[in-house]
Amino acid sequence: MKKSLILIILILLSISFNYGFKNQTTKIYIEPQNMTVISGEIKSFDIFISNVSDLYGVAFDISIPLSQIKVLDSYINHSKDNEKNILTKDNKDIVLLKSIKENENKIIIGISRIGQVSGISGSGLILSVQFTGGNIGLFDISLQNIYLFDSKMKQISVDSSSANSKITVVPQDTLPPSIKLTKTPPPETNQTLSVEFQWEGSDDKTLPENLLYSYKLDDGIWSDWKKTNKYLTPNLKEGDHIFSIKAKDEAGNESQTLIYTFKVDITPPSLEILSPLSGTEVLEKIIEIKGKTEPNISVKVKDTLVTTDEQTGEFKISYTLNEGTNDILVTAIDKAGNETSKKITILYKRRTIIRLQIGNLMAVINDKTVILELAPFIESGRTLVPLRFVAETFGANVGWEDKEQKITITLEDKNIVLWVGKKEALVNDERYYLEVPPKVIEIPEIGGGRTVVPLRFVSEALGAQVDWDPDLQIITITYPKY
Repeated sequence: MKKSLILIILILLSISFNYGFKNQTTKIYIEPQNMTVISGEIKSFDIFISNVSDLYGVAFDISIPLSQIKVLDSYINHSKDNEKNILTKDNKDIVLLKSIKENENKIIIGISRIGQVSGISGSGLILSVQFTGGNIGLFDISLQNIYLFDSKMKQISVDSSSANSKITVVPQDTLPPSIKLTKTPPPETNQTLSVEFQWEGSDDKTLPENLLYSYKLDDGIWSDWKKTNKYLTPNLKEGDHIFSIKAKDEAGNESQTLIYTFKVDITPPSLEILSPLSGTEVLEKIIEIKGKTEPNISVKVKDTLVTTDEQTGEFKISYTLNEGTNDILVTAIDKAGNETSKKITILYKRRTIIRLQIGNLMAVINDKTVILELAPFIESGRTLVPLRFVAETFGANVGWEDKEQKITITLEDKNIVLWVGKKEALVNDERYYLEVPPKVIEIPEIGGGRTVVPLRFVSEALGAQVDWDPDLQIITITYPKY
């Protein structure tokens, strides 16, 4: 009891002891050393002692600007946790005396064990002080007139170099943070697993990395508040979905809920090619492809994007063919990325147009000029032309049997047989009679002859069209015919 009375007297008189320290291992300090407080917010700082031996009591002043930082008597407490409070870790009683001197901007503190007990050794908490941030600014807190004594009432030397702290009081934060999504699935997607959302937030007081977020998918429960900036969905069902997210700053202000709606669609769109049918043979280089899909579906013909009717889904495109077989891929793509493809095969047979003039060795094949060995001529009202030139230009095979003087012309399903000097002819074994028979015209320049045949008969038998310009005496042969 005597020891406690001595401590009370020391506190009330605010006696400052200035003893020389022999051992600086014992330390008294404040935590945290720096702290930020919102005006009106309740926070606390703690006073600790470390590496002390036989500690029985302690007395000190807390220098604090009480006009700026409010401290109530009920805010000053020793820890009730005996494992944390060094003076009560053996479950012995202590006495705490405190006096708030607002006009002097200090709080006088005295703490002592009670009765005939030994001191405590070790490290731990001495006192916790709660306060309310007031005016805006930076304020210093420090411990002064520090006095530690042992169970024999001898002073314990102490290092008080860290017995201070800085408190920054900032204005109250009443503005909520803002949030925006930086990565979302498209409004329609065919992805069902691990659809990713990313976001970022901002606030006038809280740093972005300290913002908390909570989110949910569809009608699920809100997630715990956490520091994260992305979310991967679980396996999603086909249909409409809603992702909701909100942010919270350090003052507890919450942003408005940000909502993003999207649709999972894994069903490919329909696609129908109306014309031409696959396998069609055409004679025109440019064809029109027509088809139908669903409304608001994109269509590509090979690499060309085609405009579709918004109401019916119908489409058409002019397509330029290459000579021969053309494999054309038509693909319908919906907004979710689902595709339906169909291939049509079109055979383009290029028309061959030959232009000849009576008595002229020059001929034109599809705008290309060639020189004939024998010019066309008229005999008995019929135009005769070099057989092999015309037939082979159309792609026919020409055969010759010298013994019978027989000519065979074959083109696809056509088979024509002629004999030099005979008016008889066969077309696919059907007999025909000519007004002028084929003949051989000798050409000294080439050291031989060339067979000429009636132009109209042979051309039309092969499936070609013959046109005659009587004024210019020009013959135009078109294969296949229009």
